[in-house]
Amino acid sequence: MTEPNQYTLGDMGMSTEEALAGDQIHPVVGAYDTDGDGRVDLIAYDRDGDGVVDKTVMDTDGDGVADSIALDRDFDGRVDFIGVDHDGDGYVDTAATDTDGDGTLDTVRESAG
Repeated sequence: MTEPNQYTLGDMGMSTEEALAGDQIHPVVGAYDTDGDGRVDLIAYDRDGDGVVDKTVMDTDGDGVADSIALDRDFDGRVDFIGVDHDGDGYVDTAATDTDGDGTLDTVRESAG
Protein backbone atom coordinates (compact mmCIF):
# COMPACT_ATOMS: atom_id res chain seq x y z
CA MET A 1 0.00 0.00 0.00
CA THR A 2 1.28 3.47 -0.86
CA GLU A 3 1.65 6.20 1.74
CA PRO A 4 -1.52 8.37 1.92
CA ASN A 5 -1.19 11.89 0.56
CA GLN A 6 -3.47 14.92 0.52
CA TYR A 7 -5.51 13.48 -2.36
CA THR A 8 -6.03 10.01 -0.82
CA LEU A 9 -9.77 9.47 -0.30
CA GLY A 10 -9.48 7.01 2.60
CA ASP A 11 -11.97 4.58 4.11
CA MET A 12 -15.70 5.15 4.59
CA GLY A 13 -18.62 3.08 5.79
CA MET A 14 -17.60 2.52 9.42
CA SER A 15 -19.51 3.88 12.42
CA THR A 16 -18.70 7.40 13.60
CA GLU A 17 -17.14 5.94 16.75
CA GLU A 18 -14.86 3.68 14.69
CA ALA A 19 -13.84 6.58 12.45
CA LEU A 20 -12.95 8.82 15.38
CA ALA A 21 -11.11 6.10 17.31
CA GLY A 22 -9.58 4.18 14.42
CA ASP A 23 -6.35 4.42 12.49
CA GLN A 24 -7.17 6.90 9.73
CA ILE A 25 -5.08 8.34 6.89
CA HIS A 26 -4.86 11.73 8.68
CA PRO A 27 -5.98 12.99 12.12
CA VAL A 28 -9.81 13.11 12.17
CA VAL A 29 -11.57 16.28 13.35
CA GLY A 30 -15.07 14.92 12.75
CA ALA A 31 -16.91 11.95 11.26
CA TYR A 32 -20.55 12.19 10.28
CA ASP A 33 -23.42 9.98 9.18
CA THR A 34 -25.39 12.55 7.19
CA ASP A 35 -28.02 10.15 5.86
CA GLY A 36 -28.70 8.26 9.13
CA ASP A 37 -27.81 4.78 7.86
CA GLY A 38 -25.29 4.13 10.67
CA ARG A 39 -22.25 4.48 8.38
CA VAL A 40 -19.88 7.43 8.04
CA ASP A 41 -20.28 9.30 4.77
CA LEU A 42 -18.31 12.46 5.61
CA ILE A 43 -14.95 12.72 7.35
CA ALA A 44 -13.14 15.97 8.17
CA TYR A 45 -9.36 15.78 8.56
CA ASP A 46 -6.66 18.06 9.96
CA ARG A 47 -3.52 17.30 7.94
CA ASP A 48 -1.23 19.87 9.55
CA GLY A 49 -2.22 19.40 13.21
CA ASP A 50 -3.52 22.92 13.89
CA GLY A 51 -7.04 21.77 14.84
CA VAL A 52 -8.61 23.28 11.70
CA VAL A 53 -10.25 21.14 9.02
CA ASP A 54 -8.27 21.26 5.80
CA LYS A 55 -9.55 18.13 4.06
CA THR A 56 -13.11 16.81 3.77
CA VAL A 57 -13.94 13.49 2.14
CA MET A 58 -17.48 12.42 1.26
CA ASP A 59 -19.42 9.39 0.10
CA THR A 60 -22.14 11.22 -1.84
CA ASP A 61 -23.85 8.16 -3.33
CA GLY A 62 -24.13 6.11 -0.11
CA ASP A 63 -22.22 3.06 -1.35
CA GLY A 64 -19.69 3.11 1.51
CA VAL A 65 -16.83 4.31 -0.72
CA ALA A 66 -15.50 7.89 -0.74
CA ASP A 67 -16.09 9.68 -4.03
CA SER A 68 -15.58 13.40 -3.35
CA ILE A 69 -12.86 15.47 -1.73
CA ALA A 70 -12.44 19.13 -0.79
CA LEU A 71 -8.98 20.42 0.18
CA ASP A 72 -7.33 23.51 1.51
CA ARG A 73 -3.98 22.61 -0.04
CA ASP A 74 -2.07 25.66 1.18
CA PHE A 75 -3.68 25.81 4.68
CA ASP A 76 -4.99 29.37 4.24
CA GLY A 77 -8.53 28.52 5.39
CA ARG A 78 -10.08 28.37 1.90
CA VAL A 79 -10.92 25.32 -0.19
CA ASP A 80 -8.75 25.41 -3.30
CA PHE A 81 -9.36 21.94 -4.69
CA ILE A 82 -12.52 19.86 -5.17
CA GLY A 83 -12.30 16.45 -6.79
CA VAL A 84 -14.81 13.75 -7.68
CA ASP A 85 -14.21 10.06 -8.41
CA HIS A 86 -17.08 9.31 -10.81
CA ASP A 87 -16.18 5.71 -11.64
CA GLY A 88 -15.37 4.47 -8.12
CA ASP A 89 -11.78 3.43 -8.82
CA GLY A 90 -10.33 5.51 -5.95
CA TYR A 91 -8.84 8.18 -8.19
CA VAL A 92 -10.23 11.65 -8.87
CA ASP A 93 -11.72 11.95 -12.37
CA THR A 94 -12.83 15.59 -12.28
CA ALA A 95 -11.01 18.34 -10.38
CA ALA A 96 -11.75 22.02 -9.85
CA THR A 97 -8.87 24.13 -8.56
CA ASP A 98 -8.09 27.69 -7.58
CA THR A 99 -5.03 28.17 -9.74
CA ASP A 100 -4.45 31.87 -9.04
CA GLY A 101 -5.07 31.97 -5.26
CA ASP A 102 -8.04 34.33 -5.34
CA GLY A 103 -10.42 31.94 -3.55
CA THR A 104 -12.43 31.08 -6.66
CA LEU A 105 -12.26 27.63 -8.26
CA ASP A 106 -11.34 28.62 -11.78
CA THR A 107 -9.89 25.57 -13.51
CA VAL A 108 -11.77 22.33 -14.14
CA ARG A 109 -10.04 19.27 -15.51
CA GLU A 110 -11.41 15.86 -16.37
CA SER A 111 -9.45 12.69 -16.91
CA ALA A 112 -9.44 11.14 -20.34
CA GLY A 113 -11.02 7.77 -20.56
